[in-house]
Amino acid sequence: MKMDYEKLTVLVDRIAADFLFLSGRELDIPAAGGFLNILEGIIDAAGQLGLTPLREVGSGINHLLEQTIMDNLPDKAAGFDLFERGISLMQEILRDSQQRDGFERTEAMEGYLRALGDLTGYRPAVGVSPAGSDTEAGGDAGAEAPAAPLEEADAKPAPAPLSDQDESLLRDFITESFEYIEQIEINILNLEQSPEDKEFINAIFRPFHSIKGVASFLNLDTIRDLSHSLENLLDKARNGELKVTPPVIDVILDGADALKSLIGRVRDELDGKAAAPAGDDLTELRERIHRLEQGQEVEPAAKLVGEILLDDGAITRDALTEGLKATAEKPGRKLGEALITEGLATPKQVTRALRKQAEQISDTTTIRVDTRKLDDMIDMVGELVITQSMIQQDISNQLTTDRNLMRNIAQLFRITSGLQRVSTSLRMIPIKQAFQRMSRLIRDLAKDSGKQIAVELVGEDTEIDRNMVDEIYNPLVHLVRNAVDHGLEVPEERRAAGKPEKGLIKLKAYHRGGNIVIEIADDGRGLNREKILKKAVNNHLLNDGEVLSDQEVYRLILLPGLSTAEKITDVSGRGVGMDVVKQAVDKLRGKIEIDSLPGRGTTFITSFPLTMAIIDGMIVKVGQQRYILPTTAIRQALRPPRESCTNVVGKGQMINVMGHLLPLIRLSELFDIPTDFKEPWESIVVVMEGDGKAKALMVDEILGKAEVVIKSLGDGMKNIRGIAGGAILGDGQIGLIIDTEGLFTLSESVS
Repeated sequence: MKMDYEKLTVLVDRIAADFLFLSGRELDIPAAGGFLNILEGIIDAAGQLGLTPLREVGSGINHLLEQTIMDNLPDKAAGFDLFERGISLMQEILRDSQQRDGFERTEAMEGYLRALGDLTGYRPAVGVSPAGSDTEAGGDAGAEAPAAPLEEADAKPAPAPLSDQDESLLRDFITESFEYIEQIEINILNLEQSPEDKEFINAIFRPFHSIKGVASFLNLDTIRDLSHSLENLLDKARNGELKVTPPVIDVILDGADALKSLIGRVRDELDGKAAAPAGDDLTELRERIHRLEQGQEVEPAAKLVGEILLDDGAITRDALTEGLKATAEKPGRKLGEALITEGLATPKQVTRALRKQAEQISDTTTIRVDTRKLDDMIDMVGELVITQSMIQQDISNQLTTDRNLMRNIAQLFRITSGLQRVSTSLRMIPIKQAFQRMSRLIRDLAKDSGKQIAVELVGEDTEIDRNMVDEIYNPLVHLVRNAVDHGLEVPEERRAAGKPEKGLIKLKAYHRGGNIVIEIADDGRGLNREKILKKAVNNHLLNDGEVLSDQEVYRLILLPGLSTAEKITDVSGRGVGMDVVKQAVDKLRGKIEIDSLPGRGTTFITSFPLTMAIIDGMIVKVGQQRYILPTTAIRQALRPPRESCTNVVGKGQMINVMGHLLPLIRLSELFDIPTDFKEPWESIVVVMEGDGKAKALMVDEILGKAEVVIKSLGDGMKNIRGIAGGAILGDGQIGLIIDTEGLFTLSESVS
């Protein structure tokens, strides 16, 4: 086995660079896992080159990291210093070995190994010195011992049994691993769209790399081996030795699923639950990985390394030309190797270029915060907003001429408003994660249904309240399933209709007003109006002969039990999906619209408020009670003339608004509130939209507009129809927040 100095230099420089990027003087599990992986490569490479001193130091650092993670070090600061010294010592050993054709053991190295031993109990294995004499590092000179086989000399001490591991360490690994797998799935789907993008390849490689390192340390051999196999496959891809093809994507996805299952069983065992039965044997998966590795020819390294060196100013254009010429004269020679050999670039410069090529550089620095702390902070900001409203109310009731006081209060209001905006934004996360999960679902459904489906994602960076992400997942799943199963045709049917064999599902997100809008569109067969009407009549959901607009007909599919599917599949067709979608959307104070063209496809448009914590509303008064109407549901407010009011047989009192007769809801009668206003022309009418309908809400007075913090009414009052919650107003009184769809349903039930 041949291992050149260039690759070993890359590994040593890499661990040195990663050390520099450590924040503080602490090692978390992911960082330690990454270091352990790199050290594994350094120890192996040093053994192949016969660099026993480098192997001994690397093994010592490896042992130090393990003890650090296990929290077994008596002095963590001293351990961190030894880690730093060890990296510098490895660089020195490697440099001297290249320049002098070997490394002479120094007192500095012996002192370092003794310090490691004193702190961690580490003792180097017996190995062969560069001079050829058999010595034991750190022992008496001349102590003879036979050379150990490479496998034995490089073997790490067996980790402690799992039962002896620190429980918190194992739980941290499980949590981190699930997060890693989620990252893997997202980036695999990105890679499928851009198979030549090495940043995506590297973004998948790194999580597998970290999982492998920590799993090895925790003696989770099956997880370690599978991660290592997938890591090797990706390493070939990022080095240009393997093309990213659909079979490669498939095997990585299957590997991620297998890892998720394995780690889930570890978690169940730790929780004392009966572990889920093992799935399919991993042999077939390992064979697929092996076939992919062996079935691809090695391709030359990418020339982009030279371009990076040019951009960095490390080499000139002439030097690049010379390097490329040298690679042409010696086939198989890499550009970086040629540049170093010809003295046109230093190993450090080439290493830096390789890292820039392979690694994804993030400009964002993040910290992890307990969500409960975040919610507590947002609740406190909400209370501050309420107090601000109260102060504002008090000031408006008092005529004050103190300019300093007014100026200071105005500044307080500005700061409070800014704090409210910032705290609200902390809850917001890009919808990209949810969209990527949908992409994975579509991919799996397409495979099962025999359909060819392309996925287009638009607006992935659109932000949404993190508390809503899980809530919207199920309705989105139902919509996607219906699009795949009912919307898109099989390839033969699409060809016959003059369409491309591959169907398209488009997921789009954007902000509109105070809402986030999510569209799921397909280019399939569209909704069949006549079929929907017939099914509705047969299910007694509609009277025969009733005239409805297209939009009203399409909304019928949201009713419970209405399905036009000719057969039930594992995906859909039972008539319980779309009504679940509507219920979930209603729960989130959202709306759903449906647009469809026969033969061209269907679009479901869902809209939700940006946040579940704060609502922008209009404050109205009915008798002595105050209500808050969501501004997103308000179309207009007016004082109707007497002649616009009429009574319709079977429908009650109606208001003519711009040529449309709208049912009148008397809030005073609905909630039994005494009021002096008896007729619509004496009061204010607010036109509201909900559930695809519009109705006129009669109120006494409009008090103003305000952003209010939503408060729960408690378990005893949470299911009041027509009421979504409560809010504390500026004068300290409680205002009830109207649930538009619930109010409409309530008005219909009592009419």
